[in-house]
Amino acid sequence: MQLTDKVAIVTGSGRGIGRATAERLAEAGTKVVVADLNPDTAAAVAAGIANAGGTAIDVQVDVASEADAERLAQTARDHFGRIDVLVNNAGIGLYTPLLETTLEQWNQVLTVNLTALFLCSKYCIPVMKENKVGDCDEVEDCDEVGSIINIASVRAIATTARTTAYTATKGAVIGLTRAMATEFGDDGIRVNCVLPGAIDTDMMRENLAEDGLTLADATARVQQNTPLRRLGAGRDIANMIAFLSSADASYITGASFVVDGGRTIQL
Repeated sequence: MQLTDKVAIVTGSGRGIGRATAERLAEAGTKVVVADLNPDTAAAVAAGIANAGGTAIDVQVDVASEADAERLAQTARDHFGRIDVLVNNAGIGLYTPLLETTLEQWNQVLTVNLTALFLCSKYCIPVMKENKVGDCDEVEDCDEVGSIINIASVRAIATTARTTAYTATKGAVIGLTRAMATEFGDDGIRVNCVLPGAIDTDMMRENLAEDGLTLADATARVQQNTPLRRLGAGRDIANMIAFLSSADASYITGASFVVDGGRTIQL
């Protein structure tokens, strides 16, 4: 994959899928902006990338803040001179029955899981457009300008009870992805979406604990219900994101990729 010297912003990359993605892109030669609400975890991930021979900076950011989203894009431009890849990964979960969900909770999930993608894209896309060389109406004259990968969830297409707010936002991410892909294709910017299944992350373990369950419980359930008989790892999602970030995916846009070990193909 051709990712050497690309510049990528990965939101929510202090842990979980975001961290795995930042590390995977750095391994491929990408310069990474590790963006996270928690400055300590962001700094630790960036330091780990640097210690492994990669290039990264850390930025403390609240993706739900328009001012922070604008500052994030400007920081990447000021430090690296460009933005090639934006991974809109940051998100939160809410596992509460609809009738017990408050408007405040609903709005918080909507803001972080959907509005933040709009904000980060709004301020990163103009910087991406500065990469444009040639006429993108003529394939042979157009260099790829940028790639945006939005992270949704398999709950966008197959859900469970008590996840109404979360499911609604992740379904909307697919629609947002398609609309953005349509709008910015002429600019040479591709926009795609990844739908992770059951992935072993800190967030997953925290959600399990809230239900009185353990990782062993989740593993047993996945082994029973998933064709590949295992939990996913952050690296599984990061590999798909790396592919979509690269020129190997240059004719792919507006698409949604399910990475769930086959769970959602079954009745």
